[in-house]
Parts: sequence; structure tokens; C-alpha cells
Amino acid sequence: MRREVSERRAKRRPTNSYSGAPRGTGFLPNSVLRLLHRHGGIVSTSELRSVHVDQTHLELLRYYGSLQAVRQGWHCHPSLPDVNRLAWRFGGPLACVSALAYYDALDSGREPTTLTLGDLSDDGRLHVCVVSNQPRIPGTALLARRWSISEPREPSIHWSTAAYRSGDRLAVARHVALLQADRCDDT
Repeated sequence: MRREVSERRAKRRPTNSYSGAPRGTGFLPNSVLRLLHRHGGIVSTSELRSVHVDQTHLELLRYYGSLQAVRQGWHCHPSLPDVNRLAWRFGGPLACVSALAYYDALDSGREPTTLTLGDLSDDGRLHVCVVSNQPRIPGTALLARRWSISEPREPSIHWSTAAYRSGDRLAVARHVALLQADRCDDT
């Protein structure tokens, strides 16, 4: 009898624990949703802190799949297209011919989540805009190891703080992308 009681207690879940939303449900507080919408689906940790998301809450959001880490200090919504996620892992938004192909896909009504690297440039290289004072760009082997992805080709980096801030966080502004494509040696 005593053994049966202890087995039943062991099977019972404690009532004072909180399991939270089921993993992968994408539950986000409204303040975080508004912030993600305002910035194209990519936000910094400091911006999340400004809407009262502390480190524990951020870890819970990442654990349950509501947010994903893109690079140190940056997070994205899980529905962000893979090409934009990869661009941010290198350091910033799409630039040059990659940004133009992204805008063409949007104009034609194509869903951005279906874009591949081959769609963004003729040679399959990703063109990324980073701020001028960024200390370094991570290597492709490091990205592949850190994020468990297949090793991408070396990107074409466009160093410009003004261009970086010109568009949204997904791609530089269209007129800036045209100027970059005109001057780019890798196209």
C-alpha cells in the first residue's frame, strides 16, 4: 500500500510548476510583436530590454521557439526568411543585387520565405551591408559550425554605415541598392 502511494506521487506533476506555452507555438507579448513588426522581424537585445524583456524572459522566448538568435545581441522572429537570417549572421541587411532581387520578389507577389541564395545573385553569393566600424565578419566555417547550417559561400560585404541605416533591417533601401550594384566589383 505504501509503495503504491509513493508511485502515484512520483507520477503526479507538481501543481506549483509552470510549463509555459508549448514549444514552437510562437507566443509573444504584444509589446514584442509590435517591436518586431516595426523593425522587420529583427530586434536587438537592448530594444527588447526597452519593452521590459529581461534576460530570463528572453531565454524563455528563445527556448519556446518564439524568438531565434541571429547573432550575438540580435534576435529574429522564426518566420524570417532564411536569406535574411543568413545575411544578419554575417552582420547586416541584404545589399546590392541581393537587395534588388529581394525587392523584385516582393513586387512580383512572391513570398520572401521561398527565396534562395541562387535567386539573390547570379553567382550565388550573398551581398550584405555592414556598418563601417564593425570589427570583423565571421568566417563561413565558423557560421556553419555555430548555427548548424551548411557552409555558405563567402559573402560580398558592402561597408557603409549610411547604407546600413537606409532601409529596413531586411534590406537596404532600393535606391541605395541600385547605387551599390552600379559600383560593385562582385556583380
